[in-house]
Amino acid sequence: MRRDMLIKGTWCKRAAALCMAGVLALVPAQQTQAVGAGSSIARGIDVSKHNLAIDWSQVPSSGVTFAFIKAGSTNSGVDPYFDVNMRGANAAGIKTGVYLYSYATNAEQAKNEAELLLQWMSNYTVSYPVVYDVEDSCHKNMSQAQLQEIINTFCSTIEAQGYYPVVYSNKNMFQNKIGNIGYDKWVAQYADALEYDGASFWQNTSHGSVAGIPTRVDMNYQFKDYSSIIIADGFTNRGDQTVFYSNYRMQRACWVGWEDKKYHLDENGFVQKGCWFEDESGRYFLATKDGHALREDVTIEGAEYYFDENAVMQTGLVTRPDGNTYYYDATGALQKNVTVTIDNVNYEVNANGIATVVQ
Repeated sequence: MRRDMLIKGTWCKRAAALCMAGVLALVPAQQTQAVGAGSSIARGIDVSKHNLAIDWSQVPSSGVTFAFIKAGSTNSGVDPYFDVNMRGANAAGIKTGVYLYSYATNAEQAKNEAELLLQWMSNYTVSYPVVYDVEDSCHKNMSQAQLQEIINTFCSTIEAQGYYPVVYSNKNMFQNKIGNIGYDKWVAQYADALEYDGASFWQNTSHGSVAGIPTRVDMNYQFKDYSSIIIADGFTNRGDQTVFYSNYRMQRACWVGWEDKKYHLDENGFVQKGCWFEDESGRYFLATKDGHALREDVTIEGAEYYFDENAVMQTGLVTRPDGNTYYYDATGALQKNVTVTIDNVNYEVNANGIATVVQ
């Protein structure tokens, strides 16, 4: 590419290990089934400064639905057409990913490349994968372990910021040098069919012709459906977990609001469900079914609790919307049939938990 009643509550863990895409063990060689254009679900392009000024309004007329835009490299800096290409592709309604051409030969350099790319694309909508282009001459004499280390470092850094990483290289590099990795692959092979199993994208020629592009252009076929993996906004499934996207970026380790409810995501980006959660803003209970932070009165493991309009658990004397004052102990559980003294004032708490001042 050069050119709700809750039955049981448990505590949410506040810190979870980051998802790490591990290096997969090599599998025994098996016969490769060639795939052609007929197996694809979409047609796209990748472009850089070599394609000069593109009239993006014309590009969709050639059946192009996605584009990967070169952001640059650590050797040459930002591609001079990166800004106009990103804005043009987005304005044309084309799914838009980015790629960085790598010169990294160790993990530190790969991390630097990822962090640089994150800076470059921070002001743009990236609605498709973020691609690591590993094909330079500096990579050809590296061992498989070294190549996988730089790939895992780059991709995990990109993934931690909510983007979806993909690795690009040619078929021979994947087969003979890179091997199996835990990330989707974009494979270059200029032929009538791709002789590589499991590719998500196939770059099949560098001599494509597309309306609005004044030069020949790299053409690509897509085999994996990303429509439910990378979404604009809202919830989607990732395996057996629920994750949340905002402007095509998966969110992590934060509260998110959706349809007048709030949800907490752990460090992996998974919606936490059916458990207690506590931070500096208060203590919450997250619903078992969908994970939203509960409000008002809720029974959890036989105890009654009350959560305010912000879903924060209440303690002490609490005046609820019915106009009555109730007493909740330090754990948040509603107390009944007790007498308590608060700020030198005695209260009688009846069988319903309603507190009245003892005269």
